[in-house]
Amino acid sequence: MSARRRLPIGPNTALVLLTLGGTFAVCALGLAACAVVGLFDGRAAGAFALCAAGSLALSAVCLRPARRTARGLAVRPLGGLLAVTLAWSGASVVGAVALLAAGTFGSPLDALFEATSGFTTTGATLLYPIEGQPDAVLLWRSVMQWLGGVGIVVVVVAIAPVSGPAVQRAFYAETSGITTERLTPRIIDTAKIIGGIYLVLSAAAVIAYLAAGMGGFDAFNHAMTSVSTAGFSTRDASIGGFDSLPIELVAIAFMIFGGINFGFYWRAVRGKPTMPQGAEVLAFLGILAGAIAAIAVSVELAGDASLREAAFNVTSIVTTTGYASADFSAWNDFSRVALLVLFSSGACAASTAGGIKVIRSVLLLKAARQEIDRPLNPLVVRVLRFGGHAYSEDVRRAVLGYFLVYAIVIVAGTLAMATTGVDPITAISAASSALNLIGPGLGTIGPDTTWQALPDFGRAVAILLMITGRLEVFTIVALLAAIFRFRR
Repeated sequence: MSARRRLPIGPNTALVLLTLGGTFAVCALGLAACAVVGLFDGRAAGAFALCAAGSLALSAVCLRPARRTARGLAVRPLGGLLAVTLAWSGASVVGAVALLAAGTFGSPLDALFEATSGFTTTGATLLYPIEGQPDAVLLWRSVMQWLGGVGIVVVVVAIAPVSGPAVQRAFYAETSGITTERLTPRIIDTAKIIGGIYLVLSAAAVIAYLAAGMGGFDAFNHAMTSVSTAGFSTRDASIGGFDSLPIELVAIAFMIFGGINFGFYWRAVRGKPTMPQGAEVLAFLGILAGAIAAIAVSVELAGDASLREAAFNVTSIVTTTGYASADFSAWNDFSRVALLVLFSSGACAASTAGGIKVIRSVLLLKAARQEIDRPLNPLVVRVLRFGGHAYSEDVRRAVLGYFLVYAIVIVAGTLAMATTGVDPITAISAASSALNLIGPGLGTIGPDTTWQALPDFGRAVAILLMITGRLEVFTIVALLAAIFRFRR
């Protein structure tokens, strides 16, 4: 009897399967590399090898039916949103299974929290002690963060030629842009450029850390988590565990490099005008310098910390990296409130950083000023400009809408955290840290401890907030709105 003919699947289903298949394949490569390291260390090699094989098998299962795509049908925007959300969720599940298989965690929820924190480049951790863990586990934590910087985006964009505008929307959501400007006419070439810049920065970071006195394994791990502005470390005390000014200076430099708009790098290398990205970079550096100066004066006067500690930890917060060299949760009230405000700032758009992003904040302030001036000069036509670039009314509405939705999510997340019984400071900082991909917070989740103080429900809320923040809020909110609308 001849085999039954299999019907083609719809383009939206194919998009989801292709995205998941590519994501699982990339995870398999990372897991295989960790298995090799495990062979030299003599620990956890088998667990990672088995997980690599399983992830590769999942990739094949997803990619095989995706070839039977129905032609002539358009991919809906919802398909793109669902594909990229499932890609990040699927990667987190694979990462969690690897941590469970290696015996790092006994609880699936804790393993999922750690993996989600890794792939979303948040840097919040439940793992203690970190020192003494198998090298394969330490490397996997760093690989997850490095892949989360831009790797999953590259996988999604790689299928853009067959999936159309939906994936392009997801790509621009993930890379933190507020417009649809491309570095090249073809979006796949744009992804290759971003990946190339990322690789160059990562290689430079390895060399710089080695020159600063780090060992090879530590340098490789911290290079991945610095450029991705992610924050996992191989030391319990994070970068502070090295107690080295040269190492801290290298970390500061590459946290800043990771927080700069990748479009700025590409334009600068090609000798093209760097505006408006250049204006955003200058604003980012100005905010960073001002925040360092204000907090440094505050902690020096209070005797809480030094200029060195203030500069490092403020840079880590503004770039949403999450490294720590001091317990900033014990600083004076002004410094702690200032840091909490900086949790939301973020660095540049189209960087590896989380948070609101500098360009959104600047445009919001400019829009607010225009509205304040409007009653005084009602006949004047006002154009939203920044860095010599005029932004349309669509951009203005998008920025205002983003801030509204962002505020709603922050409030909802804080209230959800508060129901777990933690103190208000911990609830506020946990929600803000998770959504903005910071890592450490204030209260009982400060930089000198882990997130173990959060009950299971709080950890589940944090997982949702981390994915929401990594996908620029709108992706998850729009997807949930569509699901609820469909159910009605």
